[in-house]
Amino acid sequence: MRLVALALAALAVTACSGRGDSAPASVAGPSGTPKPLPTSIIPSGGRIAFVSLRSGASEILTMYSDGSGLANVSNLNAPDNGYPSWSPDGDRIAFTSARDGNGEIYVMNADGSEVVRVTDNEAFDGFPAWSPDGSRIAFVSARDGNSEIYIMNADGSGATRLTEEPSSDGFPAWSPDGSRIAFESDRGGSFDIYVMIADGTATSRLTDDPAVDFAPAWFPDGSRIAFSSDRDGDVDIYVTGLDGTGTTSLVDGLGNEGTLAWSPDGTIIGFASDRDGNREIYAADADGSDVRRLTEHSAPDFAPRWSSDGSRIAFASSRSGDVEIYVMNADGSAVRRLTNKAVTDGSPAWSSDGSRIAFSSNRDGNSEIYVMNADGSEVKRLTDDPAVSFAPAWSPDGTRIAFVSRVGINSDLFIVNADGSGSSRLTFRAALNGSPAWSPDGSRIAFASGHDGNSDIYVMNADGSNITGLTGDPASDGTPAWSPDGNRIAFASGRDGNTEIYVMSADGSGVTRLTDNPAVDMAPSWSLDGTRIAFTSNRERNFDIYVMNADGSNITRLTDDPAIDRDPAWSPVP
Repeated sequence: MRLVALALAALAVTACSGRGDSAPASVAGPSGTPKPLPTSIIPSGGRIAFVSLRSGASEILTMYSDGSGLANVSNLNAPDNGYPSWSPDGDRIAFTSARDGNGEIYVMNADGSEVVRVTDNEAFDGFPAWSPDGSRIAFVSARDGNSEIYIMNADGSGATRLTEEPSSDGFPAWSPDGSRIAFESDRGGSFDIYVMIADGTATSRLTDDPAVDFAPAWFPDGSRIAFSSDRDGDVDIYVTGLDGTGTTSLVDGLGNEGTLAWSPDGTIIGFASDRDGNREIYAADADGSDVRRLTEHSAPDFAPRWSSDGSRIAFASSRSGDVEIYVMNADGSAVRRLTNKAVTDGSPAWSSDGSRIAFSSNRDGNSEIYVMNADGSEVKRLTDDPAVSFAPAWSPDGTRIAFVSRVGINSDLFIVNADGSGSSRLTFRAALNGSPAWSPDGSRIAFASGHDGNSDIYVMNADGSNITGLTGDPASDGTPAWSPDGNRIAFASGRDGNTEIYVMSADGSGVTRLTDNPAVDMAPSWSLDGTRIAFTSNRERNFDIYVMNADGSNITRLTDDPAIDRDPAWSPVP
């Protein structure tokens, strides 16, 4: 119970100790040694997720492995988000949050969208760890009265207890082949590293030291296990063989180093350290050499994880401290805030006559679809369902709104009349279906779906019939947007190694790349005359709104704010 009690206290957000070696979401062992949070490098090797207090609350941020491209991906209005863990495909992040009043496990997309709660228990649930095949999540819970290791399906179903000891078990870490789980436990009197078969059997002790050994992390080839320990006075990183022999120091700095995570190819390690006075994120070569600092902020950074005429544009931004809807002229001038509520409002979509905007919001406790006048007045709720509803899209005649509804890890497309009546389901697929986009004549809807195991672009009739695949690339394709003449579809894709904007004919042929930048370019939106495309990009390190000609030329930055600006949507009228 000590592990869980301290984790709960950490999620309440504490201050750093005088030594600078304690993180607000850390867990301490019996000796009181602060235990930094887990590290995880995104499977693609491109981004690192970590926890920071730089906004004043515990939030999850992501950055590229060189420290660039920093982005806050957790709900900016929700308190105490921590313990991020990447899914093997890099598309999602599991994490712990007290946003609903208790420490629970949530899953979100890697850009912070579509947050889904996967545990619901009065006791603390935390420390999620994805299985290598992405089908299961190991985690820690006190639901049976003591801190133990559990396993569940990735959608939160089928929770099963793996350990059963009158002690504290925590910090599960899967072997690369998914057959075993390493964890920390004080069942032998002090915290040490243990390994068990993934079904909870055949537990063996790897370390046996009076100090605190914690936070195990497997080598990418499964040959050894790294862990943190205070056995030499301060917290450093060590490695040991699978039989517990050959323990050596890997990272031994002047401060406290902890919670190592490997890059997928095993050549780089990420970890947290206070060696320069404040807890920051560092990287080093796999042998512990060439240590370099990735973050530099006055707040602690810790728990790293490796990723109609076109005159106005509506977008979402966190510049006010929480995510709200804004509108601006197409040249980036006259920015005006439309929503003003301490919640998350997002996914703005204009009605065809430009008089109303549909959007998603959790202002009533759950993410639902709302409609307001274009000046922000007369907000009306359209959906009322326990599921998470988001990503509204108006039909061209303004009578209907398509949207996404998600339960667990699956989501489907629905349609509702503009007054909230007559809701009906369009897709019936055991997959993530999202990003609905109407064709200009209102007869078809393009959308993204993972039905065939990978996110691709599909099109269907407006009644959900005649689903046809348009793309079939091994990379992820998403956020389709029809050109005003209905002949082309713009979309985002990672097919060339980075998320860029592409365009293709409406039948899926003639795919052309429009952007070419090491950053993330996404969420394209056409101007009414089809000559320009607005999009979101972090090419200047922060996510802002950009616009370019429809052929990809003349890219211009429209917003420039320290907060995140995203989801551009062109106004259909002046």
